[in-house]
Amino acid sequence: MSDPTPSPLRDAAFLSAVLDALIPPGGRGKPMPGAGGIGIESAVAENIAADAQAGPAIVAALEALRERTPGFASLSAAAWAPLIEAQVALDPASERALLRHVYLAYYQHPTVLEALGEPPRPPFPEGFDIEPTDPELLAALRRRRN
Repeated sequence: MSDPTPSPLRDAAFLSAVLDALIPPGGRGKPMPGAGGIGIESAVAENIAADAQAGPAIVAALEALRERTPGFASLSAAAWAPLIEAQVALDPASERALLRHVYLAYYQHPTVLEALGEPPRPPFPEGFDIEPTDPELLAALRRRRN
């Protein structure tokens, strides 16, 4: 018989709430989107599932959070913080690994890049303009090589 409860990676409402708890909407000056409101749940879930080293521990931590707090997704944002903090206290390594996956997906999203004042595209192949360098700095490096 199969488990009727989907993996926390397949529970979009739960994962979205966790993402918003980790990176809530807000910001000083410029409004920043919350991580749960920009549609990165599937990318985060795929990356966690593909992470052979930390992925199983992240899934276990998310399952523990969901088990301890049924209805997590329906709680208010203010209620999420102490629950996430309690989970971090129980398993800080898994939470750091989860944050790594969340940050990578969040800070590559076009909406976030635009909010940060960056072009909403990857840096390559177009690249970014850089200031010209002092040729003497390069010459000093070449002299060290010899």
